[in-house]
Amino acid sequence: MIENMINIETFVIIVLFYLAGSIPFAIVSSKIFNLPDPRSFGSKNPGATNVMRSGNKLAALFTLLGDSLKGFLPTYYLMTHGFGEYELYLLTFVILIGHCYPITLNFKGGKGVATSLGILFALTPLVAICIIILWLLIYYLFKVSGVSALVGFLLLPLFMYLFNGDAYMVIISFFNVIFIYLTHKKNIVEFLSNQS
Repeated sequence: MIENMINIETFVIIVLFYLAGSIPFAIVSSKIFNLPDPRSFGSKNPGATNVMRSGNKLAALFTLLGDSLKGFLPTYYLMTHGFGEYELYLLTFVILIGHCYPITLNFKGGKGVATSLGILFALTPLVAICIIILWLLIYYLFKVSGVSALVGFLLLPLFMYLFNGDAYMVIISFFNVIFIYLTHKKNIVEFLSNQS
């Protein structure tokens, strides 16, 4: 009976996490600020960086905060209700799947950077801060958001080791890196082709 309750609880969490991840804040903010659909210009990606290309910084900030909070709030809530860090970190990949493959946008969503940072802020804030600082530094040098994200998340396992120290969290963070790199395949190809 208890095992069935746990299974049901986990299933409900998975569904809710996926639906939370599927909230398309880039689309919502574009409608609020009367902007064109972010899927119709720039990189055609429904994320904060592409909303910024519309020229409306407030809409981009709204998108960034929304995408971050949909990672932070569910994670923080469950952290305060008895879930261990590594269990929760594994569950948060459902939020990322919802964000990157949302049912609300025919499974074509964002790239998971802001949402990953929101999750990390709930789990280990210092790790998230380190990634943001590194992101800003790389962006200052290259002026390419995708490259900044890739470099920042490449060092995620190291930051997790330094500021968390839990072996399971470090291992799971490698999967987070892989996830971010998979959603940035196009960016990687474009960057490498520009260097050749």
